[in-house]
Amino acid sequence: MQKEKTNVRYYGTRKSEKLVRCYHKGQVKAYRVELELHSGLLRDHGIVTLDDFISLPHLVYPKHVQFVDFDWNRLERYLIKKNGGHSSAQIAAAHAHATSISRLQRHLRQNDVFNPNRFLKPSGLNEKIVRALYRWARTFQEGVRGSSR
Repeated sequence: MQKEKTNVRYYGTRKSEKLVRCYHKGQVKAYRVELELHSGLLRDHGIVTLDDFISLPHLVYPKHVQFVDFDWNRLERYLIKKNGGHSSAQIAAAHAHATSISRLQRHLRQNDVFNPNRFLKPSGLNEKIVRALYRWARTFQEGVRGSSR
């Protein structure tokens, strides 16, 4: 069986507080996001024992893991107001650069649309992530308690 070649994106480093790996995992037909929290970050937030892991969801979301959507309607309203009603060419150019949020934001900054973060809105996917984090924390706590008996 030939090993699948993946396009992995990294955020953070091995020496930083966290390292995030993102890649498509063909075996499960999904995009995978792996969050590696390092000891400094955990210590700074009072997570020093296994029992403290119950507070990880509060630590991780929304500061370290959050998915966003781009608010195209808000951008269009902004451009209409800024340019006196002419925005279709700018919107089309922005859509052409929307292959990633960071590429889109860079394009907007280069075209005098400053603070493009204001056009980001939390994705509905975040609710699922928060539920999964809390479910994981409860399961983890039950496992810790069960193994100490």
